[in-house]
Amino acid sequence: MNFINALADRLLRSRLFTIWQEAGSLSYRLAPYWIGGALTALMAVFYYRIFVWSEEFARHWAGQNRYLSIALIPIGMLLSWLLVHFFSPGASGSGIPQLIASLKAPPGNHAFLSRMLNPLIIPVKLLGSCVCVALGGVSGREGPMLQISGSIFYSIQRVWPSRHRSLIDLRSMILAGGAAGLAAAFNTPLGGIIFAIEELAKVHLSQVRTYIFHAVVLAGLLAQGILGHYLYLDSIHASDAGASGMLRVIPVALVIGAMGGLFAKGLVLVTGWRTKLSFGKKFGMTIFCGLIVAGLFLWLGDTNLGSGRELIRDFLRSPHENATFSVAAGRIFGNYFTYIGGVVGGIFAPSLASGAALGAYAANFLTGVDPQVLVLVGMTAFLTGVTQTPFTSAILVLEMTAGHNAIFTLLLASVCAQGAAYLVDPISFYEHISDRFLKEAGIDAPGH
Repeated sequence: MNFINALADRLLRSRLFTIWQEAGSLSYRLAPYWIGGALTALMAVFYYRIFVWSEEFARHWAGQNRYLSIALIPIGMLLSWLLVHFFSPGASGSGIPQLIASLKAPPGNHAFLSRMLNPLIIPVKLLGSCVCVALGGVSGREGPMLQISGSIFYSIQRVWPSRHRSLIDLRSMILAGGAAGLAAAFNTPLGGIIFAIEELAKVHLSQVRTYIFHAVVLAGLLAQGILGHYLYLDSIHASDAGASGMLRVIPVALVIGAMGGLFAKGLVLVTGWRTKLSFGKKFGMTIFCGLIVAGLFLWLGDTNLGSGRELIRDFLRSPHENATFSVAAGRIFGNYFTYIGGVVGGIFAPSLASGAALGAYAANFLTGVDPQVLVLVGMTAFLTGVTQTPFTSAILVLEMTAGHNAIFTLLLASVCAQGAAYLVDPISFYEHISDRFLKEAGIDAPGH
């Protein structure tokens, strides 16, 4: 009997020791994701606050003397581009293509990965995008936030104690950084996970694991804990379009999706041409683009400033107010010329604003569909046209507005928009630019 008790005790101790070892190993694996998620949340909150202040500053000086835009907008764009050119070339533009290129690159190519995700990118992204927007540029912070969070996660992996570094998969860390960055930036945790699967993990779907969910949830919860529970946009009470309404939604989604695809195609062509220019010609092009953005502002007023978040809120409250094609065109071309000017800044949120303006304009002519739903359809369709990530676009808009009643309408719109954009170009904007980064570094890009 004593022998049996001793054996049972020994087996129990052995099992407890095994569980303890497994728990310790899991903690070592999860700890970098927890730390990365926490740091991403803190950075997202800081970025959000200084970016909002930058937009408010732009509206302030614009209200005092709008003609200051002729000087301030080109100066802001020039400063943003010069920051990138001299301090961190890998921080140019949105930041999402850099993240995708990092996932496509061989994990051992740290020279390339450091160029795309080095710590210096963080201050350059923050300062460059905020200067651009504070002085009147049309740009967003969400794409830059993804590259910032990717840099945070990559840096953690690089400085992690060497004896435990083998437990951390580099691509999983970068993927988690992108997902956590989007979740914290938009307060859309599900959207962050879907984006990681649909866009970032096209090449590495097997990397979407529990670790990434940990990073996304922690980043989202901590950001909410600091900023409070909020929706990126206002809550709406729109209903689904219904069978007859959905038939009316289809042509709207097709047209707006095609416009998003053309917008993205235009960015790919001109940014590719810009890379071949000399420093002096890039300098002149940035000033020229700044003057065009200033001209659009003088024509349209403060609807053509910043990310467009307040404009979307206005459309959701009163869809027919400012619902003109000129406002929509101003948003599209304002973001277009800001981006090709070589600045630090994204196209994610501005694409939502462009789509909202187009959807509100369509509501002037389309009956039988709730105008708020058409605004949501426009947002979903244009973003899908640009990114060719239909599920992400629909889920993001759904989470931003709590518009759950319109879920099937948004999914239908996203699928139609993706089809229209695919006819314009079967490869998305982000894929084009990420492949360009790889090609410039002499790395073969995986097939699409």
